[in-house]
Amino acid sequence: MDVSRGVTEAIKVWLALGGAALGLAAVRLSARRLGRILLLLTLVATLNYARWGPKAALERVDSYDLMHYYLAARYFDELGYYDLYPAVLLVDHEHGPYDARIKRCRLQDAAGYRLAPLAECLERGRSVREQQFTPTRWQAFEHDFLALQRGWKMSRRLWRDMIQDRGFNATPAWITVMSPLVTTVPVEAIKWLAWLDVVLLAVGLGAVRWAYGRATMLWAWLFLMVTYSLRWPMPTQVFARYDWVAALMVAMALLRKSRPFWAGGLVGFAALVRLFPIVWLFGPAARALWRLIRPTAGASRFDREGARLAAGALACLVVLEGAALLNLGIDTARTHAQNIAEHVRPEQLSSRRIGFALAYSYRGELEPKYLPKSRKLEIKDQARERWPIVAVLLGLLGFGTRRLRHDQAFALGFLPFFWLATASYYYYVTRITLVIWHAEDLSRRRNRVGLATLFGLEVFANWAETVHPGHRVYLIGRLAWGLLAYSVLIAGWLAWDAWREPKTDPREPA
Repeated sequence: MDVSRGVTEAIKVWLALGGAALGLAAVRLSARRLGRILLLLTLVATLNYARWGPKAALERVDSYDLMHYYLAARYFDELGYYDLYPAVLLVDHEHGPYDARIKRCRLQDAAGYRLAPLAECLERGRSVREQQFTPTRWQAFEHDFLALQRGWKMSRRLWRDMIQDRGFNATPAWITVMSPLVTTVPVEAIKWLAWLDVVLLAVGLGAVRWAYGRATMLWAWLFLMVTYSLRWPMPTQVFARYDWVAALMVAMALLRKSRPFWAGGLVGFAALVRLFPIVWLFGPAARALWRLIRPTAGASRFDREGARLAAGALACLVVLEGAALLNLGIDTARTHAQNIAEHVRPEQLSSRRIGFALAYSYRGELEPKYLPKSRKLEIKDQARERWPIVAVLLGLLGFGTRRLRHDQAFALGFLPFFWLATASYYYYVTRITLVIWHAEDLSRRRNRVGLATLFGLEVFANWAETVHPGHRVYLIGRLAWGLLAYSVLIAGWLAWDAWREPKTDPREPA
């Protein structure tokens, strides 16, 4: 039996509700009973995520995503960051248009993005073929593209959407690390490559089991299975989209086991392949600063473990970015930086992106379905109003970290990420570090409330997608409201605890 994603999301509402209720009731249950219920809920959630059959996991790939993260990376020497769409459109056109209704595509160059008529896109594709490909490489490119588009039966709607997306934006470090895989594994074996994310996430969960115990690992696993953020891209159908999530999970576990240098190395890796994970160092940095200003009784002002964490991150940044520069050159790094600067401009906001800026501008409306241009301009104009609020929240959170362990302070990285950035909803799977933090000790009210709130937000997100499908402004806006409430609650609660409950041992669990 295989069901649609819509059916699984309706079921996720109840599974997430069960997770929220179980989190609140955890203190009233024996560890054994809690573990059994949690295991059952997690296994059901896993079957539901797999859509109750083998097809999603074993028989499908996401051609849309693989054209960006497999095809574009495999032919990066010829395509660079700008020429994926005109090249694939030319191949498509010369083999009989997959969708004759296509009249334009999104082109990109150093000046930014623009929608261009089909004839201009095809002309640019011919130029790319003649100037940047050898005949042999073009023939291989044609073969690989057609295998992804037609061999795997990409939907025509997704094909139309893809060529109006914003291109390939992987970092030079990601390209350098993944190039051996994408150049070695042929397109005929792409399904095997798509299992890499499952392996990496399993390693992350194993690290959580090692550092925090079986129950915490099950909570993290359950969250992955019910979160709206993992609805797409789906592991087993894409390539290397969750390497950074696994890296953050393992880094947190290593911090819990007092191995900060290696934890820092993984944070450095995550930052180089996705940039924003660097903010997960905010908590440890704030903790170290407070220790320097007001050291705990009997403790040194210098945070040695925090210093080793920073050293590991710096070492990875230097080595991996150095390798990327040697491999691809400084011009590639400069082009990528320009792309990201363009990508994060308010004018480029999509209806899939979320953050404090969206919460601040949202008014609670159901319509329109997608983010209008006027709202994007409003978000841009509101920046000066938001920054003082963000500064206060960062200060509050920073104060709240002073009594936490390093791994606990690290787990809070999602909060500054939410306050500072507007990122696509699928990056919000990083809330898993908060789930791990809360789930470790459910004897504390703060952790029970926090865990239940995180699962409660998944109840809403899956409900909204089920009841109001496609209404992204509504879903993202109200989810942003919920995350803002959660982030303010947790930052305030931590600050209150830090002020009210001084401890003599900075390693004592909080």
